[in-house]
Amino acid sequence: MVEQKWAYRRHMLVYFCLIDCFLNGLNIGVVPPLLPEIAAELSLTHTQIGIIWGSWFLGMMLFSLVGGAMADRFGVKRVIASALIFSAVFCALRGFMPGFQGLTVAMFLFGASLAFIVPNLTKGIGLWFGRTELGRANGILSISVGVGLVLGNMTGASVLSPLLGGWRPTMWLTGAIAVVLLIVWLAGARERPVDEIATEGAARQPGTWEGLKRVVRIKDLWLICLMEFCLVGGFLAFQGFLPTMLVEKGMTAARAGLLLGLTLVSSGVFNVVGPSLSDRLGVRKPFVWPFLLLSSVGISLVAFFMGVPLIAVLILIAVGVGVAIPLFRTIVLEMEGIGPLHTGSAMGLIFTLNRVGAFILPVVMGVVIDFSHLFWPGFLLLGVLNLVAMRLCLAIKETGLRAKRVS
Repeated sequence: MVEQKWAYRRHMLVYFCLIDCFLNGLNIGVVPPLLPEIAAELSLTHTQIGIIWGSWFLGMMLFSLVGGAMADRFGVKRVIASALIFSAVFCALRGFMPGFQGLTVAMFLFGASLAFIVPNLTKGIGLWFGRTELGRANGILSISVGVGLVLGNMTGASVLSPLLGGWRPTMWLTGAIAVVLLIVWLAGARERPVDEIATEGAARQPGTWEGLKRVVRIKDLWLICLMEFCLVGGFLAFQGFLPTMLVEKGMTAARAGLLLGLTLVSSGVFNVVGPSLSDRLGVRKPFVWPFLLLSSVGISLVAFFMGVPLIAVLILIAVGVGVAIPLFRTIVLEMEGIGPLHTGSAMGLIFTLNRVGAFILPVVMGVVIDFSHLFWPGFLLLGVLNLVAMRLCLAIKETGLRAKRVS
């Protein structure tokens, strides 16, 4: 049976990518290279840096289930549009905070608004793209956030802060960017008609909690959630502490941001290469667990190198994470029992668990670093968690088209 392709899907992918790039990417990516500047002004410890960086993940953790379920009930366009309004306010609010507590609260509120946006971008992919394009579309979406993170990391300390007069005006700029995204989204985004979705086997729009009750019974979804806790939570913690580690080793904040940007650029390339090959061959797991092993080795060793060896290790991390993360979400979209109308609830659960990791792990890393006065134990912890994710991957069912044909 030839898979039907909806003409407007490419337009929607552009809108999804713009939001992922500039809101979830750039507006977050400017923070790590500015943390040394923020820490100097506010006299922060490593533990406090970890709490500030982790607080927006806590906001996403607490509200992702609600955000995903709301999109299942009320539609992707309306939920994302409403959340963009709050995102604009909370992005700018970060620049007005006088100290540690206020900045932590502002980051938390921004994360809470993202909980109604980021999981539903993947839901949108599931609504507009068929099985033969899912891996590639998710890879492109992952590239977009990577591009935004690169822009933020490469320009936060080296361009925006010097140009605008400090980290506070840079945060005000992020609020203005969110306003522009809201206008573009309202002007161009469409809701996928329910009658079109119904032709693919969905009988009706589920109640707000109906989809959540259905997806929590799926064992493999919980395994993916734990994998996201380990890999995504760990990689976000890695992003928060890498510039701080490099600056304390004598590197400039601008160069540290560039190196993190290099990592994200490399990751973005493999966001498409790996999933595209996976689509072509019709399998998922062989493109996940070997790359989790690569990222584990790289993160465990990153604190021991500088110069060219450091760049090599960062590229190793990028390859592993770049291939694995979009395929995590692709596997979820292909799981039996989820389907187009329940993707929001499933992704809400996914982002709840990975943001638990993204909140806890930076704080744990900060405590470990403050206690040991060394960076490598914290990064080693992240490497071990990548091995845990690899082991969990071996336990889930294959969802690729080849496995479905055999079945």
